[in-house]
Amino acid sequence: MILPSALPHSAPAAPEPVAEERVIFLSAPERADRVLLGEQALSVFADRQRTPYIEQLTAAGVHIRLTDWVGRLPFRLIGERSVTEHEVTVYPAKLARDPEAAFAALGQMLVSVAEWERQLGLASPGESAVGAVAGPPRRPEEAAAELRAVGEEAWKLAQTARRLPGLLTRFAGKRERTSAGERRVAGGQVPDRVDWSRTLELWGRGGFAQHVALDLPAPPLPVAAPALLELWSALIHAAQTLPEGPVRRDLLGRFDVARAALWRLGRVEGRKRADDPVSRRARDLTERVHALTRQTPGSTPGQRAAAAGGAPRGSVRMAELYEFWAQLTLARALGAQEGEVTRTPDGTGQGTLRGQVPGHNGGGEAQLTVTLNPRLAFGGVGPASQTLQPDLLALLGEGASGQVLVADAKYRPLDRLSVEAQREINDQLLRYMGLLHAPTGLILWPGLGAEAGAERCRVSVLPGGRARLVRLRLHPADPPGQLAADLRRLGLLWGPEVGSD
Repeated sequence: MILPSALPHSAPAAPEPVAEERVIFLSAPERADRVLLGEQALSVFADRQRTPYIEQLTAAGVHIRLTDWVGRLPFRLIGERSVTEHEVTVYPAKLARDPEAAFAALGQMLVSVAEWERQLGLASPGESAVGAVAGPPRRPEEAAAELRAVGEEAWKLAQTARRLPGLLTRFAGKRERTSAGERRVAGGQVPDRVDWSRTLELWGRGGFAQHVALDLPAPPLPVAAPALLELWSALIHAAQTLPEGPVRRDLLGRFDVARAALWRLGRVEGRKRADDPVSRRARDLTERVHALTRQTPGSTPGQRAAAAGGAPRGSVRMAELYEFWAQLTLARALGAQEGEVTRTPDGTGQGTLRGQVPGHNGGGEAQLTVTLNPRLAFGGVGPASQTLQPDLLALLGEGASGQVLVADAKYRPLDRLSVEAQREINDQLLRYMGLLHAPTGLILWPGLGAEAGAERCRVSVLPGGRARLVRLRLHPADPPGQLAADLRRLGLLWGPEVGSD
């Protein structure tokens, strides 16, 4: 039994990913009466949710202004006589200029958020953004269809490897000896065939009662066998995750037979990794199967996000996601270990995290309290009240002697903003610092990562020398411990370094 041949299929080429905050044009056969993103009708004005909006409608299509919504955006242009669908893949260009690198950084953020929520025991609403961008689990029938398609290609690869062993052995290094060898054994103990011409010649020289065995060489094992075995094993494991039923049993049976056929060729385990074309393609398919397994029902949103291997299946607003990720990253770097945090419907994190950290100048342990998006209300010179809300407020110690740090996370290119926009950010942070008597105001931003050459840390000491504004780059691709090292250099983290005596 072999896997059936794949049906002829010509999939359309996937469109190139588009950077966020660009204007795109979507074509249509007529002027659209309505433009939908999912089930949401788009407006010609920007809104507070930063939904993509219409810039221009024409008879040939629509110009849409993208925002910081990234992932897969399904647009529908509805006209009087037609409905045109477009799926646009938008990548977070503020994380990296290259789409693949940007999506990889996004995947790191999603996995980190999901893992930190699990470790800290945070409330389940915090998973909303991760689940949204990871997308729902694949339906069993979708997973089965994809497994069957991968199995068909795997079978073709196996047949190619068996038909062309001579062409592929050059990738395996030294060729194994396959010529027949002469071996003399006692009569009646020949394991294979008897070479009678050599045996009679041996007898003529006095070697009677011995036979010359003709050891036939075994068929050469394809150099791609280890990669193919790994692929079949991954397919079997993935098929086992499907619901019980005829489809699951059929796939398991076919995959088992295919793997057994490979085993019959010889010992596969322990052979060296090869770099021939069949092996490389088999390894690509194996990773695809592993990703599919992580996207099936029962997997977590963080696993499904990491499994995307490129663009995620859903979408997310980057400003809220980056802010929440930066808050958790900073809180953990400062020493927070437990707490209660929830997410509002718009993706904002709220709550308090706590921990015990070394005190300043070796003064024993101190209580750390980190509050996310605290609402700081106060009266003023008149009857009107006012509320300020920084992204993060950290207090080390208690009472008036405690050390205060206030921080904001900005998913914006701070080094390319207009002078007016930069001053607005400065004024906002200075208000927080003044209200809280914080000597340090910290701005976190992605900065495109280390490859862009952006200045990692910029410190601006305020007049009088008693306070400072700090712009610090925080990127998901930073090396582990980078933020803690930066905080230590700024005098915001005390105690011995991790891993020191």
